[in-house]
Amino acid sequence: MIEIYTDGACSGNPGPGGWGVLLRIDDAETELCGGEPATTNNRMELLAVIEALQSFMGSVEARVYTDSQYVQKGISEWIHSWKQRGWKTAGKDPVKNEDLWRRLDALVAKHTLEWHWVRGHNGHPENERADALARAGLERARRARQPVRLPIQDPIDLPVQESSRSESSASILDIEHATVYRGDTCVFSDFSFVLRAGEHAAILGPNGAGKSTLLKLLSGEVHAMSRDKTRVALFGDERWNVWDVRKRIGIVSHDLQRDYLICAEGLNVILSGFYASNDTYEYQQFSKTQMTRAYEVMQELGILSLSGRPFGHLSTGEQRRFLLGRALVHDPPVLVLDEPTSGLDIKACFQYLDLLRVQIAKGKTVLLVTHHLHEIPPEIDRVIFLKEGKVLADGLKSTVFTDNQVSRLFDSTITLVQANGWYQALPG
Repeated sequence: MIEIYTDGACSGNPGPGGWGVLLRIDDAETELCGGEPATTNNRMELLAVIEALQSFMGSVEARVYTDSQYVQKGISEWIHSWKQRGWKTAGKDPVKNEDLWRRLDALVAKHTLEWHWVRGHNGHPENERADALARAGLERARRARQPVRLPIQDPIDLPVQESSRSESSASILDIEHATVYRGDTCVFSDFSFVLRAGEHAAILGPNGAGKSTLLKLLSGEVHAMSRDKTRVALFGDERWNVWDVRKRIGIVSHDLQRDYLICAEGLNVILSGFYASNDTYEYQQFSKTQMTRAYEVMQELGILSLSGRPFGHLSTGEQRRFLLGRALVHDPPVLVLDEPTSGLDIKACFQYLDLLRVQIAKGKTVLLVTHHLHEIPPEIDRVIFLKEGKVLADGLKSTVFTDNQVSRLFDSTITLVQANGWYQALPG
């Protein structure tokens, strides 16, 4: 049986923090650590266990050792009542760190685990090693001033995902020191950004921040200038084929909805995803398997009855569902959504966000690009503030979402409200 030892550390609480993991199977060991520039000790304790469990490719049997009663009692006892009350405490207050508890709850369901509490700083050898790793992660995050995740030594031969083997192989998208122009306008200058497998992130910023250009960089519609330090890689490949990438990244953008042919019938909208085309054409051939998949997607998204209706005759919300189906037809591991609920009424907005949360629960990595806080579901815990082509903040939602930082991002006095893991911005 695999043994997992975890610990978290924080300087200031809140302050820079780190997490550490020691994995052991028989006589083989591997060490993992990481950290956040602004966090709390409880979050690091939780994140240590999350990082350990999500490093496994399949289901495992393991013993998890932690010196945090918050983690041990939370996952063994308290979480059941929290879930029954809609992630509320007995006092009807929102559960603290709900985003991480949800992630941990989903991971725990995949494995057979035994939970053990050990007394911290009491000479327990493996706990002391996990503590040292957590402090190493803390220092790295403090110096980097951004989240870090890395293995300390070569991983052991465990069923560990490639995302745990090195920082470069972990990346879905890796942009380093990129300069990007749109016409004569320099949108990005020395821009860097990394998205890793299994990491749900939201890029938030006002109009003109560079969000659309980032999407076009992903889809291959624009390119970074060729310079010595510049690197743009998708799935670790700097010379990627745009057609292959489109099978692995499903993109639903505002531009696509605006420009999609209004005469295209619903079924053909879904099928066009196989060719990344705007409608389908006579020369395109679709197999029985592809047709079956298209109908499966429409059934899943609740739009099967609209399969024969022209795109232009659909409501905004219905169009958005068909374009989501177009993105899902390849069953890509990554979804990129641009302002997903813009133009939808409240009911349609909530329905669409429910569909998005289903895809997250299925294990898809989601990158959300928006200027609306209410579009960011609880499962997305990393937020990047983008303004005038520069990253103003990058970190956990709970630490980045403050009145002052959001007000600075949008140049307006803003008050945030939070409920059940969702956020909304109010004036004043």
